[in-house]
Amino acid sequence: MDVLMPQLGETVAEGKIVKWFKSAGDAVKPGENLFEIETDKTSMEVPAIAAGTLSDIRFQVGEVAKVGAVVAVIAGAGGEQVSAPSQPVIPVKPTPSPLTPAKAGVQSGSKKELDPRFRGDDRSMLRGNERSGGQATGQASIAARDLAYPDMSPWREVRTPERNYGPAKIGGRQITPLARRLASERGIDLTRVAGSGPHGRIVAADISAAPRTGEAAPAASQFHVIADIEIGRLLAMREEAKTAGVEFSIGDFAVKAWAAAQRRVAPEAGADVALVHIADGGRVTKVIRDAAGKSLSTIAREAPGDSGNGAPDASVTSAVHVLETPGIREFSSAVTPPFTSVLAIGQPRRVPVEAEGGGVRFVSEMTATLSCDARAIDDAQAAGLLAVFKAFVENPVTALI
Repeated sequence: MDVLMPQLGETVAEGKIVKWFKSAGDAVKPGENLFEIETDKTSMEVPAIAAGTLSDIRFQVGEVAKVGAVVAVIAGAGGEQVSAPSQPVIPVKPTPSPLTPAKAGVQSGSKKELDPRFRGDDRSMLRGNERSGGQATGQASIAARDLAYPDMSPWREVRTPERNYGPAKIGGRQITPLARRLASERGIDLTRVAGSGPHGRIVAADISAAPRTGEAAPAASQFHVIADIEIGRLLAMREEAKTAGVEFSIGDFAVKAWAAAQRRVAPEAGADVALVHIADGGRVTKVIRDAAGKSLSTIAREAPGDSGNGAPDASVTSAVHVLETPGIREFSSAVTPPFTSVLAIGQPRRVPVEAEGGGVRFVSEMTATLSCDARAIDDAQAAGLLAVFKAFVENPVTALI
């Protein structure tokens, strides 16, 4: 039996073989997937429609076959055989092909029903028994119907795919069907993928190189560095700036100081920093471009609101997460792509510390927890980053010069 390249749409003329599930010489059964094809509109898995042995594969992976071309050949009777029911089953009377042209000048006096093979249902065996003269019992007819495979002819009518892998175009860029499927299976946001194909087309190779959306680094590869930081001078500077008509938050300064710390200790991390906070009951990520080179007033203007300046891309490797829930003095934030580190800032508080003379004094303090992906940052570099950040916050003027 010849296995043909099916037509997946009225305008589809060819399909590309992207995978073979069987090899030459393997036994196949009806319903088992033989190969997967990809067209300019969709991709699908093509099943066998008869039992036997896959004796010949005529198109290899990567080759394109025209619709109707013989892709493979199934010969003999291989694989497991389906056992016959205990009740006798009346053979199905062959149905004349609906494609046979009618004789000129002759019209049927009754309306003909479309053959079940082209209607796409599974009642062909039952109706075959009914047409045989009604000699089979109802029980035998049901048994025959249950053993009948649904019609899997490649020439049956085109059906809507069971799975939808998203639009074929995003932001003016085309996406191949295989790339859409892989992105859906791996949880990858296609808006963050740069296409390497013609005119920026996203292909399967681009998906393999893209980070998975929302996939945190394995727990075993994450570590944390924690520091308590005095913020008395920072609060005093904020009050002075407010008097001069400039307002900024602790989170705004943390973005500036963290970007400055990265520029000093890890310049390869880049100058962009993402600010994560809660707005309108939801988590918002705002990218501050070139945060180390911007003034506090500029950062304060950019930080509020939604993430209208674009979602984090591969150039943003670190984020500052400010938790505004009262009473939470410290927390750690999971590291998710594209970030390799996240600096979590807890709520400011008043705490007692030992004075130089042995007494006790109260200071304003906050706790910063740096979460790192060990695959990108080692513990020595993380400690150096947090130490420089602590120095900038405790002496805020040094972060501005």
